[in-house]
Amino acid sequence: MHRAFFTLLIVGTTGLAADRDLIPSQLPKDQRDNLLRFMERQPKPDRFVPKDAKIVDAPADNPNLNVEPKPGQSIKQYTVQIVSHRPVPGQENPKRVDVLYYRPHPEKGKQGITIKQTVDVTTGEQVGPTEVLVKQHTPISREELAEAVALAKETSPEVKAFYENHEAEGVRWEYLQMKVNRKYEQHEPGDRVVRLVYSATPAEGQAAPMPVRVVVNLTKGAVVKDER
Repeated sequence: MHRAFFTLLIVGTTGLAADRDLIPSQLPKDQRDNLLRFMERQPKPDRFVPKDAKIVDAPADNPNLNVEPKPGQSIKQYTVQIVSHRPVPGQENPKRVDVLYYRPHPEKGKQGITIKQTVDVTTGEQVGPTEVLVKQHTPISREELAEAVALAKETSPEVKAFYENHEAEGVRWEYLQMKVNRKYEQHEPGDRVVRLVYSATPAEGQAAPMPVRVVVNLTKGAVVKDER
């Protein structure tokens, strides 16, 4: 699970700026620059499963993967994590990283996929084929988190009322990414699910308002009150 605290201003950092924030800070500047140039060169996805990609953890004939976008339908992709390879005894510092992207399924309610590319940061070139991971649990991206916050504010009566009553005091929220291991209620394994907790600074001399908790399932496009 992944936990973090944000104000709504941070959600505005997306795209290339957000990708730059994910690059490991311990890499030398020239390697960070090589990696950033590699990421900038990546074409906008035009199909759910990249052409010639290697499907690692699912049958190639998985019906969930055999899908093509409909006319006018776009394929979304979010950069979620950049992981440096671990050092190997007797070798120099690792020169490769794995860049992980999450790609939502073009059909609402169906499980998305993780795209992995291995990059040699000394050259800025990809090493080996692009891989498709169906069972990988990757962190939620900032873009997805922004979608979750917007969806909760648009559709949850509790969140709407909380903003109406406390927006002048400054509404804050924190999130916890949930990993769904088995089907329960409307959630299924592979769904992108976050729990959002909203709070506000109390007025002077007043008690802090009770926080509001909701669970957002981005895969299903559903928001429910968290009864915990």
